[in-house]
Amino acid sequence: MASLDDRKKLILQAIVEDYIKNAEPVGSRSIAKKTSLNLSAATIRNEMCDLEDMGMLIQPHTSAGRIPSNAGFRFYVDNLMHRYQMTALEIKRLRAAMMNNFRELDNIIKGVSSAFSSITSLPTFAMLPMNKYGNIKNVKLADVDGRTIMVIVSDSSGLIKNKLLRLRNTVTPEEVAELNRVINENISGLDLDGFISLDNVMGIKDAVGENVEILSSVLELIYEAQREIESKQVVVEGTSNILRYPEYNDVEKIKNILEFFDDENVLGEIVDAVQFEGDGGVDIFIGDELPLPQLKENSVVVSQYQVGEDLVGIVGVIGPQRMDYAKVVSGIKFFSENLGQMLSSRFRPDDDENFDYNGGKEDG
Repeated sequence: MASLDDRKKLILQAIVEDYIKNAEPVGSRSIAKKTSLNLSAATIRNEMCDLEDMGMLIQPHTSAGRIPSNAGFRFYVDNLMHRYQMTALEIKRLRAAMMNNFRELDNIIKGVSSAFSSITSLPTFAMLPMNKYGNIKNVKLADVDGRTIMVIVSDSSGLIKNKLLRLRNTVTPEEVAELNRVINENISGLDLDGFISLDNVMGIKDAVGENVEILSSVLELIYEAQREIESKQVVVEGTSNILRYPEYNDVEKIKNILEFFDDENVLGEIVDAVQFEGDGGVDIFIGDELPLPQLKENSVVVSQYQVGEDLVGIVGVIGPQRMDYAKVVSGIKFFSENLGQMLSSRFRPDDDENFDYNGGKEDG
């Protein structure tokens, strides 16, 4: 990283913060008027030329001022950015969203993400907490109407997934209860690999007798449910906020970024792409630091949140490179810490009444 003297640091800081605020190239006269540097425009202009030669600034047009480069933004974030203090109103709005009485985990995450998006004026994404190494804790088969069984799978971390199985023939409550007992005796405590290589399949089939066809369907739904619990589920809120920024006035840019937000698979790639520290801190990725080509002209700020001992989720924002980093970093740190604490207090693996991972939607 380039070494900057104090004067260059102050000038770079002034340019970055002016550009964040106004989205226009910054000239030497503007810096001379708006700062207390007590330097002439000519002196500032010479310093700006040096900063450009050092790769910190870019001159987009011959007669225009300068804008920060990726390196300039990076130096600012790492060395010059002041800490932003969230306002009482911002804190109140986030805490109010966290106090909603949703039981469904995805609705809780969506509600809090939406509140955070409105505070930052940026699209917010969040990965629901997941445990890659969970075991099947319990399976509950609920007889809905004799022709429909609800398969409720809970894993060792306490997450729950529901599936509906529609039957061709009627089953009695007693048959459902017996099937439930046999399944739990044989698969409780298994992870996905153990479930796939279940050794006692024939013994289970013998135990359920005539209901072997139902057993096969139930086992398939159990596998799907546990796999979904362990998969990345990402929600996005506030995508329309991106339209507030002049960087996205170009029709093609708008189209590309909105298509990006609509693609759940690509959103999952964000989580894989940003290899952050994972120590509860906040990580910032600017422009070409992001391995996803769709985001080369954007920045991503992310943080992990912890739920209990086993579950980890991710929250983040996506926006232009000139986003208000100080405000976003302060906000996302508060967001991730408080979300993790709130979910941990409401979400206990040993509690039979835990969060429904999919809101009880019918997946049969």
